[in-house]
Amino acid sequence: MKDIILELKNVRKSFEAKQIHNGVSFHLRQGETVGLLGYSGTGKSVLLRSIIGLEDIDSGEILYHNNRIDQLSEEALFKVRTKISYAFQSGALFDSMNVFENVAYPLFEHTDLSEEEVEIKVDAILNLVAMKESKRLMPSDLSGGMQKRVGLARSMALSPEILLYDEPTAGLDPVNVDLILEIMKKFKSAGFSGIFVTHDIPAALKVCDRLLILKDGVIHFNGTPQEFEESQDDFIKTFSNSDN
Repeated sequence: MKDIILELKNVRKSFEAKQIHNGVSFHLRQGETVGLLGYSGTGKSVLLRSIIGLEDIDSGEILYHNNRIDQLSEEALFKVRTKISYAFQSGALFDSMNVFENVAYPLFEHTDLSEEEVEIKVDAILNLVAMKESKRLMPSDLSGGMQKRVGLARSMALSPEILLYDEPTAGLDPVNVDLILEIMKKFKSAGFSGIFVTHDIPAALKVCDRLLILKDGVIHFNGTPQEFEESQDDFIKTFSNSDN
């Protein structure tokens, strides 16, 4: 069994009087993709942001390779974020940069690669997400699906160990959903680990090794896609038949 590389222990988080997480615990193994699902408002994206320090947790522990990262300084978190990369739901591209420049940005900022080396690497990444022919286009020239693919490309530019996918298929037509899922499968086959926040149960079943279901501030279900589909738990049966 592969090593555990990320672990959340009894994580609690509230916004004023509203308790979001009430003791969330789970782990992620090397090379594994887990789906993080739950009804709207259960704090799925908040968990992703907490992992990389964009949200402060109230209590509990977040460990990366057995080292706590939930209490790190902003400078120390900067280094963690090169190893745990966040793919934002919208793509979050820089409007003033073209596709190539958006993907190249982390490489120029965080590596000593030459311009030629950056170009070779970016071309390879864009080829992986079927966007190489569009590298000189601006974000405003791209469809929503294309923007998300570029966002995914940028998220893995530094070859992180873990990719945090924040609803990458949301709002897309079936063709673009399939494209995104194929990209995620490519990343997985290349050895990346991932946490896939989604409302799309069929998509999660296609790419995830395990599914985690948030309910009442804790992980209510943690199991394989087959265990999810065969579960006799009343909540899971209702959840699997809902639109979330």
